[in-house]
Amino acid sequence: MESLSDETWDVVIAGTSLSQSLLALALSKCDVKVLHVDKNDYYGGIDAGLSLDEAQRWVQRREDATVFKTDDADSGLGPSRTYTISLRPQIIYAKSRFLPTLVSSQIHTQLEFQAVGSFWIHTNGNLRKIPSNREDVFADDTIPVRDKRRLMGLLRYVVEEPDADEGVDTSDMPSTLEEKLTTDFRIPHNLMPPVQALTLSTDILRNTSFDTAVARFKRHLMSMGYFGPGLAAVMAKYGGNSEIAQVACRAGAVGGFVYLLGHSVQTVHLPTDDSLVGVELSDGTRVKSKHVVGMRDDLPSAIVSTVDTSQGSRPTQKVAHRISIISKSLRHLFTSASENSTVPAVAIILVDNGHNNMPPVYLQVHSEDTGECPQGQCIVYASTLHQGTHFQARLEAAIQQVIKTTNDPEQPKVLWTLAYTLDEAAHPTPGHNYTSDDSSKRVVVLPERIHDLAFDDTILDNVKHAWETILGERSAEYDFLRFEERKEENDDE
Repeated sequence: MESLSDETWDVVIAGTSLSQSLLALALSKCDVKVLHVDKNDYYGGIDAGLSLDEAQRWVQRREDATVFKTDDADSGLGPSRTYTISLRPQIIYAKSRFLPTLVSSQIHTQLEFQAVGSFWIHTNGNLRKIPSNREDVFADDTIPVRDKRRLMGLLRYVVEEPDADEGVDTSDMPSTLEEKLTTDFRIPHNLMPPVQALTLSTDILRNTSFDTAVARFKRHLMSMGYFGPGLAAVMAKYGGNSEIAQVACRAGAVGGFVYLLGHSVQTVHLPTDDSLVGVELSDGTRVKSKHVVGMRDDLPSAIVSTVDTSQGSRPTQKVAHRISIISKSLRHLFTSASENSTVPAVAIILVDNGHNNMPPVYLQVHSEDTGECPQGQCIVYASTLHQGTHFQARLEAAIQQVIKTTNDPEQPKVLWTLAYTLDEAAHPTPGHNYTSDDSSKRVVVLPERIHDLAFDDTILDNVKHAWETILGERSAEYDFLRFEERKEENDDE
């Protein structure tokens, strides 16, 4: 490792989660020297896509995670490597800023996208599609005519409302989603969960900002049909965010960056003058760098606590996750909206158990077409905010309720489950990172991401902020994540 110590690095990036990987991608054409390390022996960090064996090792390093197999696992599970367990699966809406960014950065050619299909709600033992536009509302025979008119008024308001930043509440009181739906739009309580599902709001209705919900609802409505009838979003095949992170890091390697897996940043020494930052890796290698960037879990606690003390910490919340491999494909969830249209590979389900005081349970179901499991099986990703007790039992019950909706004479079974809890940001903070308490801002701590089933565009703002901090005045010479078309590596010379 002596050659690493001989170099003067522009930045040491700790961790290969999506945020750090996108930062590496953004820097890949900026003529900088980057040392990119990850304490794990795989790419992706908190966004990783793991084989079954890797998931088992991941659990052994955590106190809040467990893996267990059912009695049917031995005969039903395939080899470990035939599965990709995504720790943080997120859909990408057509009208998000992320999708055009993947195109402008030219890595979209190395990704294969799968369609996200219908949004569903499970309530009172029944599973039904949620009407996602005016035509669907009119065609739904289960909604009374009076309520259809009220829903149409809500849809009209959402579509015509000027764009607003998610997470910024500018409305007059009452400003919660529950209050506005009740007082302004007179939406009956039984139709509120379907509205909530289309916003992908993870909190209870009375805690959800109406302005935030409107922005997210509009994103869904304006994206609907972009990829074909009934389709509003996509997901990268073979693991979603983990696949995007790997492709982004690959672009960094092509740009000359040095990658070290299985190496963590052990200590960071901030000088008292304008000299370089001293960084010691877990194997004892010492390097000098102008900047160090990472998320809290990828940086030494001593340097993170210093940053937190100087600028104040960001509130977080615990989120319960449960990932289950199902013995059947649950094909009834993956139906196309019309003849000859695209068959989706991802379905979103809100499981409504009538508990208005409990955060909703969402299921994200991935078919075998995502490349995450063998043919004839599927993976269910369940999540809910970690509030109250028995949260894992709520997730397990939700999964069981949905798999029982199949008409398959042989009842689907859960073969394997990973249950865990993550600390995630309580709300997005666009364009804000935590930096070291010095004029050079040499240590940049990227904030935790919010719990969201859809990609949060504020990640791009935080990555751009870090990119500008590293480049300084040179950032004016480049376009953020906008590159010329990349030449194929296998072109004939």
